[in-house]
Amino acid sequence: MGTQIGREYEIPPSDEREAMWLGKDAFCQIQIFDPQLSRRHCAFINENGRLFVEDMGSKNGTRANNQIVTEKVELNHDDIVTVGSHQLRAIFPATGPGTRTEGLAGLGKTEEEHEAYRKVLALSGTEFAGYRLGEIIFNGDTSVVFHAEDPKTGNAFAIKILKPLAELTIEDQNRFIRGAKHSAVLRHPNFVRVYKGGRVEGWYFIAMEYVEGTNLLERVEANGGPLELDEAVSIMRQVLGALQHAYERELVYRAVRPDNVLICEGLKVKLTDFDLVKPLSGRQEAQVTRVMDGSIRVAPEFAAPELIAYPVVADHKADVFGAGAVLYFMLTARAPFSKELPTGKLTGAFDRAFRSPDALNPAVPKALCDVIARAMSDYERYNTAGEMLEALEGALPK
Repeated sequence: MGTQIGREYEIPPSDEREAMWLGKDAFCQIQIFDPQLSRRHCAFINENGRLFVEDMGSKNGTRANNQIVTEKVELNHDDIVTVGSHQLRAIFPATGPGTRTEGLAGLGKTEEEHEAYRKVLALSGTEFAGYRLGEIIFNGDTSVVFHAEDPKTGNAFAIKILKPLAELTIEDQNRFIRGAKHSAVLRHPNFVRVYKGGRVEGWYFIAMEYVEGTNLLERVEANGGPLELDEAVSIMRQVLGALQHAYERELVYRAVRPDNVLICEGLKVKLTDFDLVKPLSGRQEAQVTRVMDGSIRVAPEFAAPELIAYPVVADHKADVFGAGAVLYFMLTARAPFSKELPTGKLTGAFDRAFRSPDALNPAVPKALCDVIARAMSDYERYNTAGEMLEALEGALPK
């Protein structure tokens, strides 16, 4: 029960890795965005087929079968663990009457995903592409990010590595490296700096600037509701500045969404995740990427309709749409659209509609609602991020 109904998380035996953390923190292997959860809420431990749950000093507590967990508690098949507004059911795979196995399906991802993650995790502590890999600081669906350092200088870096998943095609791998190549020319204070990318011993990787902060999705979740107008505007100014910089270098970012907007100390913004960066269609290099765009993965709840239905022709105006969707999210604490398309078809993206922000948050000025509406319009959208920024400034209360 909860916002992630149907998801499964496998808890591997403790001799293969340590306890699996659950919470909102990017360090958690089971990451759930729930305002009632602590950053590191609880942990699951598989000790030779015996599954335990332990609360990690969470604010709102962990319950096992409706009993508050005060120390490590053993779980049995069909036991229920409640964390915040979510319930998780422990399921032990049946291999015979009354038997237990050393793995737990039902709280985990697929076996292939776990195995892929374990292979990447084994790189921790090793020398890789001239860097020394430390701990994993982000675990995504298709990649992980390591904290790393240059052994010669001690300078910190972030190394993003693709997981060895069967679902990742040659197209995905080439797009990953191509995005790194194009992103290396983005020299703007509101873009995470990309230094290089390539393939080392079969691993596809990108070396980036190391940034400490939380993403915008986490910030809104932690806030428990919409951001204040001044804060949202400050963040959006920086997002639009970065997108205009990309446009002036004839690049399309194509990944404007809250979890790719990092918020650092002093409300400094950094855009990250460069897998989908490509040249504008007028550049010769863009022709090389056209065949690569048929299967890109986007977030439908924030993406422009053309980026969902016709990614080959999506240009910088898709980034303007994404900026409008992110501003909407900051001011309402809701995504403008559902993950599901109205007709179930990609072209259904053009049939979506969203509620006006002031219907969800009366504090949003009408003029700012108009800016968002135009940014997310199919036919009257701002031509550039810079043009949207000018309109944003003009819509602010004097």
